[in-house]
Order: sequence, then structure tokens, then C-alpha cells
Amino acid sequence: MKLKVNPNRMELMRLRRRLILAQRGHKLLKDKLEELMRNFLEAARQFNRIKEEVDQEFRIITRSLALVRVAQAHSELPALIKDGELQLEVKTGRLLNLAVPEFETKRFEPGDYDFIRTESELEVAIKHFRQLWPKLLEYASLWKKLELLATEIEVTRRRVNALEYILIPNLKETIQAISSRLEEMERSYQVQLMRVKEIVRQH
Repeated sequence: MKLKVNPNRMELMRLRRRLILAQRGHKLLKDKLEELMRNFLEAARQFNRIKEEVDQEFRIITRSLALVRVAQAHSELPALIKDGELQLEVKTGRLLNLAVPEFETKRFEPGDYDFIRTESELEVAIKHFRQLWPKLLEYASLWKKLELLATEIEVTRRRVNALEYILIPNLKETIQAISSRLEEMERSYQVQLMRVKEIVRQH
């Protein structure tokens, strides 16, 4: 679809400059999109690997805690297991133009519990949870990274498509139309000039 502009040489020069910028921007955005996709696929592979490890550890923890719940009265557990302490620090990493959260444990201490009155399966659950915790943080970080990358990929793809299928074709069509119009005007001017010369020669 042609743009609504005045068909003159100044406008033609302006549109040609705009077309060059649009083509350059399109190439940069396509390169960015490829890099985003590469990062997304790499993060997805890491996420799937960690998810399997997390799921496996969670199965062990869930089984151990289920055995504890069966052996202990539910009302006794709060008295037997004290509150622990957890301190997290959230830092911000950079991935292209995205701010990706990175989690770091400052302090992680499970609550004390009564060794004598609690089941040994509780020790198994705590041991596995200690092993699982760093993976959980990485899991959460990768989840957010994938979310941010997916959003950025969608936005970038829309921009690439808008340039490729709307703006650049419209600019080319308008430039072609103005060029044709100016050539037509130039031919008309030449014909008029030749007629004037012919009239001058005859007189």
C-alpha cells in the first residue's frame, strides 16, 4: 500500500533514506531474533535437564515426608520440628537487553527437630532437600529466563514481520510510484521544451 506523501524529489530522497534505515533495522532485528532463539533453546535444554533432577529428588522427599506423616500425628509435627531460616539474595544478570534474575542463598538452615521422637525418614527428606535447594534456585532462574526470552522473541518477531511485510514493501511501492511520476513529469517537460524550441526555430 502506497504511503500518502507528496510526489516530489525531496520526498523521494527522504523515503529512500527511510528505506535504507528500515532494511538495516530489519537485518539487526533478524540477527537479534536468531540470537534470542539460540539462547531460548539452550535455556530450554538446561531447564529440561534440571527439571528431571528436581522431579527425581522431589519424589524421594515426598515419599519420605509421607512416611513421616503416617508415623506421626499431624498435630505433633509443629512441636517436633522448629522453624528454619532462609535468606536469599536476588541479583540481576544481563542477557542481550533483558534483565534476568539470579538467586543466591545467603543462609539456609533447616529447623531443629527431635531425633528421638521423629522418624528417620525426616532426616532423609532434609538431606535430599539440601541437595535439591541449589537446583531449585537454578530451576526458578531458568524458568524466568525462558519467560522473558519467550516474550522478547514474540515482540521481536512482530517487529521483524512489520518491517518485512508492511513498512519495507510500502516504502518500495511508494518510491516506485514517485519515481514513475517524476519520470513522467520529466518526459512531459522534455516534450514541452522540444515544442518550444521548434516554435522558436520556425520564427
